[in-house]
Amino acid sequence: MTVAMGTSVRRPTLGVGLLVSLGVVLILRCFHDVPSAVGFVTGPTSRKDRQVSTVARNGVDKALKERIVSVQKTGKLTDAMRLVAAAKVRRAQDGVIKSRPFSDELTSMIKGLVKKLKGSGLEAELPMLRIPEKVKGVAIVLFTGDRGLCGGYNTFNIKKAKFRIEALNKEGIKPKLIWVGKKGRLAQKTKLQGVDFEDTGKQFKMPDTITSTGANEIGEEVRSLFLSGEVDKVEVIYAKFINLLMSESQIRSVLPLSATGIEDPEDETFKMTSEDGKLKVEKEKRKSPKAKEIESDVIFDQPPETILNSMLPLYLNSQLLSILFESSASELSARMNAMKAATDNAQEVAKALTSVYNKKRQAAITQEISEISAGALALEDASRPEGPALSIVDNDESVAADFEKELEDGDLPDMPVGPWDFIDLQTEV
Repeated sequence: MTVAMGTSVRRPTLGVGLLVSLGVVLILRCFHDVPSAVGFVTGPTSRKDRQVSTVARNGVDKALKERIVSVQKTGKLTDAMRLVAAAKVRRAQDGVIKSRPFSDELTSMIKGLVKKLKGSGLEAELPMLRIPEKVKGVAIVLFTGDRGLCGGYNTFNIKKAKFRIEALNKEGIKPKLIWVGKKGRLAQKTKLQGVDFEDTGKQFKMPDTITSTGANEIGEEVRSLFLSGEVDKVEVIYAKFINLLMSESQIRSVLPLSATGIEDPEDETFKMTSEDGKLKVEKEKRKSPKAKEIESDVIFDQPPETILNSMLPLYLNSQLLSILFESSASELSARMNAMKAATDNAQEVAKALTSVYNKKRQAAITQEISEISAGALALEDASRPEGPALSIVDNDESVAADFEKELEDGDLPDMPVGPWDFIDLQTEV
């Protein structure tokens, strides 16, 4: 009897425990699903929903921000390229200054020998001084750059070459072209279309660091064409350096050499300096070297014609070296100007984009503030159906006094204001 009663008591206890456990599980689940935030647009949201939400919470335009950063980086890159070009212009300036003494001494010696041999049929003995009666073949050496990003430097030289080729075609001459720099040869199928010329296939690199070796290679190719009789005249088209803002494409004859006017009549040197933090160029006209006086009792180990014939190639190479320096300085100054313009444009674009970005961000912030204010006002009206709370200066007595005054003045309508105002009350009465 006792055992039976103990068993009956244990069974209800086990059932109660199961019910309590089930209730705890249900309560925990209810707490897990309780919304943890209320959104003005989306309504109640749980913590899980907020974690995976992709709705933007601020006014930042990521694409516009990335574009601003990209433009700013481009501006820094172009400014660095401008500074590099300025440093290389100084290097070209130093090269001109260092090569000047050798060129002057060589020119002076050639003039002295020409003066001593004057009237001896010098032109007939030296092929590089022989002037043909009629020019039948012309070789053109076109100087351009290996790279772009230098404004109109390459375009102006190519256009100058095209005009010269057209003029020679009208005279019945098909010129042969020698290329210095990649950009000139790449323009054969574009800017040089419509003119008749022969590509010799000879292309020389426009060196970053100009040395006499590069000038010698060009000089050997030019001399071989001239001395072999394939051409009667050799011209070069290059950009003459005027200042940091301007260069001028020019045509200059280098072969045959003239026994009387051996030097360049417009010879001058440039020097880049800085003033008030700005780069400037000082140009100096170079006087023509005087002929070296050779005394009459001087005995030559070799005939003067042989000596002069060996010096003329050196003089030609020195002239080509000077042209290389001029072309390099013109290209670098054009690149400086182009990169300066690109840097200024990048700064203006970044400034304009930043202004647009700030306006969009401010508009987004203003919109969010408006939404918050509207939501707070909506919640306040919903929690007080009787209307907004009294202000600081209002109380029960002041409100009652105002109400009695409105009744006496007849400001209040006879009937309450409500939906029935849209019904004809006289008809209803």
